[in-house]
Amino acid sequence: MCDYTEVEYKCGHVRYLVRAWCVIYQQTQQRCPPNVVAQERRLDDYCGDCKKQTPDSKTSLSTASQNSKNQSDSEHPAAASS
Repeated sequence: MCDYTEVEYKCGHVRYLVRAWCVIYQQTQQRCPPNVVAQERRLDDYCGDCKKQTPDSKTSLSTASQNSKNQSDSEHPAAASS
């Protein structure tokens, strides 16, 4: 059986991350039932699905990008009109 870590995230989702593939998986590429050998709580992080949907991360990135563009345009007005 393959060894997994059960991870609980801030959003409440639980994910199973593989720690080690067993010999059967390595030979057949077919997953066997997971063997949970550790549990972890990442209460400061969202899971990958929720991280994509979190408005905070999108807003901060797009705001930073827009602020950088606006600052660049104000420093070089001729480049902005080209």
